[in-house]
Amino acid sequence: MKKQILLSVLIAFAIMLVNVSHAQLKKVAIISVYGDKNLSDDPMNTMIYEKILKDSSYNITRIINNFDKVLRENFVKKFPFEVMAKEDVVNAEGYKDIAELTRFKSGNYYVAPGDDYVSIAAWGAIAQDDEAIKKAFEILPDDVDGVIIAYLNFNMYQSGGIGPLSRQKVYAIVNMKIFSRDVKRLFKLREKETSDTGIMAVGGIVTQPKEVMPLIDNASENLFAAMDKKLDKSLDKMIKKMQKEASK
Repeated sequence: MKKQILLSVLIAFAIMLVNVSHAQLKKVAIISVYGDKNLSDDPMNTMIYEKILKDSSYNITRIINNFDKVLRENFVKKFPFEVMAKEDVVNAEGYKDIAELTRFKSGNYYVAPGDDYVSIAAWGAIAQDDEAIKKAFEILPDDVDGVIIAYLNFNMYQSGGIGPLSRQKVYAIVNMKIFSRDVKRLFKLREKETSDTGIMAVGGIVTQPKEVMPLIDNASENLFAAMDKKLDKSLDKMIKKMQKEASK
């Protein structure tokens, strides 16, 4: 069911892109698909969740790989431009070396790359790992004029509570961005949704992955369902912005 919902979301996204004649993209490459395992944007909370982050049972790789699979098998076929095969990207000479240009070069338990991918930071309105993106263009064929970075992240937050007990729930967030050769962001998709349920924790501290993973799964399912309902409207706004950027 979750895969069907995600597929409908991706197809709707693709149909919108088909109508974007301004895209000016002939060929793109998906250079990074990964998950941000950090459960909070607050550095202090990151320290609290460190036990979970380092626990091998806290594993979101299957979620990331499923997203990549659906993206590859069903979504890219609807793009109005050619998309390089994954194997041609990840096996390109020098691709793995891109990792040395990222903020994750020393290894990082905060991120979970999809199989064979290098994690490339592109948070917010800019790409933090801009040198890695530039290098990707250098090692890819000359006719590639756009690259895609897609990632998921999950944030815990307080949703009510009594006394020292607080109910912790999870936001699931998806981001997909297209960058040009000069690392200019041409397009973005960002949506988030919460888990239906939460867990009670003393002082809001959750330390067991087995408590977190069901919330992540539930939040992911809700996210894809919500995107399915409102994607057309949000993408229409994004595409208009992309048109404006492309005309500059």
